[in-house]
Amino acid sequence: MNAANNPSAGATPAASGELDVDRVRQAIAAALAPLPVGDRLDPAVVTTTAQRLAEYAQVLLPYAAAAHGTRRSSRGPGLAGHGLTHLRYRLTHADCPDARTDVAAAHVWCQEMARSCQMLLGLVSDNSQDGVTT
Repeated sequence: MNAANNPSAGATPAASGELDVDRVRQAIAAALAPLPVGDRLDPAVVTTTAQRLAEYAQVLLPYAAAAHGTRRSSRGPGLAGHGLTHLRYRLTHADCPDARTDVAAAHVWCQEMARSCQMLLGLVSDNSQDGVTT
């Protein structure tokens, strides 16, 4: 993840509670894009991406939890429910490593947060469960 392939670098914070889904998807794609051979991770870009993805996850989480709550069975939270619980824990207790001291670990954190944002978007936008409980 370098400055050239990071569309989230100029994104506005999601603190207002409104979210541009296309921008979230761009940030996810940038975080999960393969690093070209010979390129180095830019700590500043990784830090910015980590902040954006965490903000996006914070905004998406309540919507995903509500959507999941309307579809889940009464037998328990299911896999998605456990994923939401784990993400809440990560957002409050597992901050991104400092990219200035360990850029690779921070990059992996960004990739994991990008996958979490993918899950959240899926829960929010997937209305075609047709009786399947998650």
